[in-house]
Amino acid sequence: MHAVDADLMHLLAERPELRVVLTTRAPTRTADLDLTDGSVVRVVTLSELALTEDETKELLQSQAGMRDEATAASAAAAVVRATRGFALAVRSVVLTIAQLGRMPPLDSEEWGAVTARLESLLPDARTVQFVSDTSVPPYVDVELGRRLTGAADASALFSVLERNGFGRWIPYAPGRQVFQYVETIRSSFRTRASRDPARFSQLCTTTAEWLLDNEEVVSQALLYALEGRDHRLADRVFFTLVIENPDSYTTDRFLTPLSGVPEDDLRTHPMLAFGLALALTASPVRRAEAPRIARIAAEAEAGHSYAEPHVDEFALAAMRAIAWRLANRHRESAALSTRALRLAEQASAANGSQFSGHVGTILRQLSYSLFQGGQFDEAMQAAERSVSLCRTPVTRDFSLVYAAGYHAFTGDVIRAGALSASIDTRSWPPEFRDSYLNGMGIVANGYHRLDALDHAGALDVLRHADGFIGTAEFWPFLTALSLSARSGLGQGLPEARRLLRELRGAVPPPGVGENVATERLCAVLALALVSAGETAEAARLLARLPRLGPQLAGAQIAVLLASGREQEAHDRTRRALECTGHTLRSEAETQLLGAVAALRVGALDDARALLVASAVTWDVYGPRAHVAWLRPEDRRRLGELFADDSGAVVGRFLDAREATPGAVPGRAPEPGGPVSPQRFPAPLLTRREKVVLSALASHASARDIAEVLVVSPNTVKTQLRSIYRKLGASSRREALDLARGQGLLPEP
Repeated sequence: MHAVDADLMHLLAERPELRVVLTTRAPTRTADLDLTDGSVVRVVTLSELALTEDETKELLQSQAGMRDEATAASAAAAVVRATRGFALAVRSVVLTIAQLGRMPPLDSEEWGAVTARLESLLPDARTVQFVSDTSVPPYVDVELGRRLTGAADASALFSVLERNGFGRWIPYAPGRQVFQYVETIRSSFRTRASRDPARFSQLCTTTAEWLLDNEEVVSQALLYALEGRDHRLADRVFFTLVIENPDSYTTDRFLTPLSGVPEDDLRTHPMLAFGLALALTASPVRRAEAPRIARIAAEAEAGHSYAEPHVDEFALAAMRAIAWRLANRHRESAALSTRALRLAEQASAANGSQFSGHVGTILRQLSYSLFQGGQFDEAMQAAERSVSLCRTPVTRDFSLVYAAGYHAFTGDVIRAGALSASIDTRSWPPEFRDSYLNGMGIVANGYHRLDALDHAGALDVLRHADGFIGTAEFWPFLTALSLSARSGLGQGLPEARRLLRELRGAVPPPGVGENVATERLCAVLALALVSAGETAEAARLLARLPRLGPQLAGAQIAVLLASGREQEAHDRTRRALECTGHTLRSEAETQLLGAVAALRVGALDDARALLVASAVTWDVYGPRAHVAWLRPEDRRRLGELFADDSGAVVGRFLDAREATPGAVPGRAPEPGGPVSPQRFPAPLLTRREKVVLSALASHASARDIAEVLVVSPNTVKTQLRSIYRKLGASSRREALDLARGQGLLPEP
């Protein structure tokens, strides 16, 4: 309507003598237009065309014999609510009331009398049946009218119905219109159609196929397929829906219709089982049921095709991987995601760019499963591959948000900032900032603030998640950030106690399980308890966990230090740093708290080495939030280790007075904000790609590099293709020249 308004205003400005009468059912700014040049706009809205309650009351008093003022007024209000004031429908209801002596309840047998009176306005029984059949879809074009009814003269019948006020033609697509009934009439005749269940099911199925074939709102096609009990079609529709609509991962709007699918059908229609698991996960009331249904989805076998054989194989493998994640089996999910990635390559090779958007969208979700399973490099590569495959700016932005969140969490804050800054704000509507679609973007910006020791700013960022955190898988990520920020402001203990109660509840919060995000949350919980003097509670928390992964190493050292077990903390530091699976952030945190342990036991050389390592990681990549967990006395004593040396980086790293937004390397802008070209010049290479790039400088072939790195030549070739693509190079020499020019390699 905004475009129509603009055209009308332009026309009136060009032709001031023009007089316009505009009828509309949609909001329009022209209704309030006050032109100073003498032009007149007359807007006739639906409310003006509809009968009012007063007018309806007069009809009831004169034609239905309702003499009592209050009774007539009450009945008039009910009639207008039921009919929206549409004249034909009001007339039918008034005549029915005159016959019954009262208002018939909606959906009752007596309401059928209203439909019967509307039927009397139609010329013959064939037209009545035509209206009943074509009232099932939300709107109908001539083609669908013929498919639903078999009427060759559907166009002529619609014209008759339009002349008699039953509906109107509305724009549907360029050069194409659809017929839309007055809602009251459609409701009445749709109820009539539902009295023949077999025919009604077929009408719903035909409507669903039409909606899907015409690329209409796919969610409507799903609802119609389910209403028609065509579960095979509904299964295929949900396949399309989950790919084209990212918000289908976080909504319970399909919970009621999907709950009506028999469990035996779920076992043979995996996408429907997956959809029900997603809807249950998003439901605060029924979330506990999700893991069981997710297991059904993971184990179900499809008996039909969806798109193309290679794409089907990839999509079903990916669905099963994600379903295991919904079942809180994160390790299995990550392992299956790795297999699905190989199938993605086959699907892309077999179909070129035809299904690239589908593959890119699915890769985004697989990257999350990989990340939660601790396969960080693989997750980041999958997310960046998703960015390159997604065909529209909006879908690319979704994938960029995930990649930014991953890098910020792992501690590469510089790169996370570059990814955030590359979001196309022209395609990223403001409302997305407060939605699940920006969940990992909020994680990225939260870490930027925490690493600047700007705890109040981090809480401000996290408020954008208030609307969805209760039902989103990102709950552990976001909650760990919130607790870190509150602890930095001295408010951590009440929040930590509340979270302990929530985690011990009968139904855990969404996203909680044996995964990286939950490990990080438990680590932050333990650190917050230690900071508040609740060391024994922190120790009990860690003791209850099934395993102590790398994300928990720093917290375990902090508990040992707070318990007076400094030597044990020092020994634990050495073992913890030898563990595989660390991120830049968890390693730097372990090094910093390990430096405190070494200092306390008098191992000054160890303390210096660990502190320098943590500070250098901050200087290069930006993670610094762990400095806030240090006691002021420990921070002072660590600083004194370099009082007589050139420890400028260490001094800045430990200096809490730098706790201002933007003071620490890695402070990234909000999506679309200004980016310093000096700060983010390098292409987005993973750590593994940087290793391969370095090997490329001294080895001529992929086979030589593979032998040095102890991997397969195919793996090296895949990584080299990714490096060339990111650098914009087409040859080895060009890649090396570009890498040296951007500071990724030393000059020869």
